[in-house]
Amino acid sequence: MRCVTALAMAGVLASATGAAAQADESRFFLAVSGAFEPGTETYADDGTFRLYEENGRITVGSESSSGAVLDFGVGARVSGNFLVAANFHRTSSIAEATVSGQAPHPVFFDRPRNFSATVADMKRTETGLHLSAGYRIPLGEKLDLQVFVGPSQFRFSQEVVTIPDPPASPVTETANLSTVTPNLITAKRKKNAWGGHVGGDISYAVYQSDDTSFRLGAYVRYAQASSEFQVVTNTVSTKIGGVQFGAGLRVRF
Repeated sequence: MRCVTALAMAGVLASATGAAAQADESRFFLAVSGAFEPGTETYADDGTFRLYEENGRITVGSESSSGAVLDFGVGARVSGNFLVAANFHRTSSIAEATVSGQAPHPVFFDRPRNFSATVADMKRTETGLHLSAGYRIPLGEKLDLQVFVGPSQFRFSQEVVTIPDPPASPVTETANLSTVTPNLITAKRKKNAWGGHVGGDISYAVYQSDDTSFRLGAYVRYAQASSEFQVVTNTVSTKIGGVQFGAGLRVRF
């Protein structure tokens, strides 16, 4: 008797899931979302420069917080509830860079002078293209979950502070030669990197017909890659991407 009851309940659930799946006959879908990517990324580098027949030193560091994310997606249902999709996201943030170091004295040997500076508005930009294979899981007549996984191609640019190449002087002397001001320049480092992603998108239909629906959705996606870029004289490693939490509009047709 228990076995019959269990089979009957399974049949009812399967029929309900099938009815929910059949209610959505759309083939293609669009998604627009705003998202947030928590976390920070830091870098630090030091190097030497030649001045007055001695070596000076400079250290540069910065910490960037992830900013708001704008995400666009398109996709199609290819067979049953199996999906393919492509999403593009962009985020940018502004941070300060701190600089410190020592510059040789123009008159006295082995008498370095300390200097420090802060440079504002150092921009970091990240874009990602995510190619996904997924599956749609009906959770009710108007509610469903899409799970997806695939490769991600990232491109990022990072503004860094460095010193000019010779023959330009790395510092500016004061009148009494007791202090110096670093001559800093900014440079933009750009890199491409491949990584991967996995995530899910749950949505609820606020309007639907046989083949069209407008939905409100929310997603979680973990997408990440790693790369490196030059700051002063060395290359430093960096992580691109992270966990994203977003919500927005979904259209199926």
